[in-house]
Amino acid sequence: MQPVSSRRRDLPVLLFILFIAAWMRLGRSAAVEYFHDDAMLATLALEMADGERFPLTGILSSTGIPNPPTGVYVMAIPFSLSSDPNAALHFIMLLNVFGVGLLWLMAHRYFGRRTAFAAGLVYAVNPWAVLFSRKIWAQDFHTPLILLGLLLLLYGFWEIRAEGQRHRFSLIAQSLSLPLLLFAFQIHFAAWALFPLIPIVLWFGRKRIIWPGMAIAALLSLLVLLPYLMGLSQTLDSDPTRISDAWQRSAAADRTGLNGKAITDMILLASGIGLETWLAPDQQTRLSAGYPPLTLASLGLALAMISGIYAAVRKSWRFTALLVAWAFLPVLLLLYEWTAVYIHYFVPSIPAMALLTGIGLDCGLDRLAGRRLLKGLLWLALYLIFGLQILQWQAALDYVEAHHLDYPGFTTPLGVLNVLRERLRQAEDVLILSRGMSWNLHHEVAVWDTMLWDDVPCVRTLAGDGYAVFPSHAFSAVVAPDAPADPVNGLYLGEAPIVFKTRSGGNDYAVYQWDTAPAWTGIPIQPIAPTLFDNEVQLSGYGLADDTVILEWRLPGERVGRDYQFTAQLFDDAGNRVSQLDATFWHGRHWCDGDRLLTWGPLKADSPPALLKVGMYILGAGKNRGRYFNANVLDALGNPAGQYADIRLDRLGAAAGLRGFGFGLAGLVRIHGHLKLCFFC
Repeated sequence: MQPVSSRRRDLPVLLFILFIAAWMRLGRSAAVEYFHDDAMLATLALEMADGERFPLTGILSSTGIPNPPTGVYVMAIPFSLSSDPNAALHFIMLLNVFGVGLLWLMAHRYFGRRTAFAAGLVYAVNPWAVLFSRKIWAQDFHTPLILLGLLLLLYGFWEIRAEGQRHRFSLIAQSLSLPLLLFAFQIHFAAWALFPLIPIVLWFGRKRIIWPGMAIAALLSLLVLLPYLMGLSQTLDSDPTRISDAWQRSAAADRTGLNGKAITDMILLASGIGLETWLAPDQQTRLSAGYPPLTLASLGLALAMISGIYAAVRKSWRFTALLVAWAFLPVLLLLYEWTAVYIHYFVPSIPAMALLTGIGLDCGLDRLAGRRLLKGLLWLALYLIFGLQILQWQAALDYVEAHHLDYPGFTTPLGVLNVLRERLRQAEDVLILSRGMSWNLHHEVAVWDTMLWDDVPCVRTLAGDGYAVFPSHAFSAVVAPDAPADPVNGLYLGEAPIVFKTRSGGNDYAVYQWDTAPAWTGIPIQPIAPTLFDNEVQLSGYGLADDTVILEWRLPGERVGRDYQFTAQLFDDAGNRVSQLDATFWHGRHWCDGDRLLTWGPLKADSPPALLKVGMYILGAGKNRGRYFNANVLDALGNPAGQYADIRLDRLGAAAGLRGFGFGLAGLVRIHGHLKLCFFC
């Protein structure tokens, strides 16, 4: 293949396209999402940038199989410069502007100046391409790396060299293209649908293979794949059925055979219409009512893409095979409904669609050679479509910034979170009141931990009931929009909160400032001789009343990944268990050194109790599912002395307390040296 070299006169055209691409992606950068997956990925990248760990897997996919870690490695680059998620978002936006430039270069080099101009503009203003260029989300930053890998692949294996010449740049391209593509494909599982592009290029370019370059490529490819192979091996070692279970869940789902959604999504991506289906699935009509008249005009781009296939065959049937595979392989892979289909699975194919559209438009202009009026009208129609797509994008941003949208619609814009962030950065500690405390399930946990990463020493998230924490110094309590009404019985709701508005129709954030922790007004706590567990958590008190048990704990510093359960059991004089509570302990990532924690739950006894047993344990996962790993109680010398604490109760006091007329009296703590909690005997 003989490439078309770029010249100095092409530079203004490229700069114009890059300006449009940058304006679309970087403009209104506060109107972006920063939600659960974004924040979890940011957490892993921040930990890597801080040298806390080198991940071998990424966040869990929707199937339960961990993603490869390459997305974390990419995001560690901006986070090594700044812990601010806003900086990472701008990095992604700029990376995608670079991707537009790469597509222009590919189109110019192999199809000419006019095709490059048309394809570059199509890609620069396509609302879907812009939407998936602005988040800390795997789908939003793998495409530029795939483009770079494909460009190197074509340069190394398809471009014509003089007989016997082994150009050093071709050697470099052949050495780097394969490992770069394998790196990029790992960022999101859906990108592996494009893997056949590699053998297609290698087959057609087999006569130009430089074997030393291929040897280097093979070695680098192994190094690129090695971290995930190790991480997946560790996952399967601890949970051998992880992949088979995921496959069975998919097979057990209600599938109907052929799925037209993949084709519909392809049409939407090629034409740039239908943003409302993603941004506001429950308010599509209201959102699209603000669009300019766009649908019919933009469908013309999809028709141009189809005509581009015919035109590309006339130019190069080998390149046509590559472009068609690039554009449609993901669609073909998901045409049979073996798994759920989402439009973001096809994001890596948008550049191929844009390039085919550019080829089709160039062919149309060729056919109008000598007909200046018709040719001018075609250019005018193109500029009109591009202008309408820009207006559509702006109208969509206006709507999602102003109106609350239920998930999976567009979540609270980062600009809103940034206003609250500036207020919380001045806090000594922050307590978030939300509907849950799990990092991998509840988005407020991951969002605020990363938003305040280097600014606040301790950021905790508390569920709305069952837990109360009392910091030893001043803190800000934030009631999140998803918090239950009157969280923790209003314990942290002081007077005159600072309200941070979100969007019309949604709940707001409210901030309460506490110079000292509020006083506990619930069930009275009876102090006991402190009992230390080997996870450094200390049991220091208890209370019994109204069929409820409350336990007081003292916490060590953060223990990421140490998510314990606790058990409280009542026994009578004969040693019979008369009641039991097992519940989730506050997750270790929320522990702050010196915090006082209260946990409570239902514990009703039908006969007078004489003994309260308290212990902590971790639930086994994977091949250890169904097993329990108990925390040891330590004696005064720090040696294991059993796995639970015994609190002797006054019969009358405890029984009356369980009826709601009195409270359990302080007891004598006696540590038994049994190997297991009675619950597990």
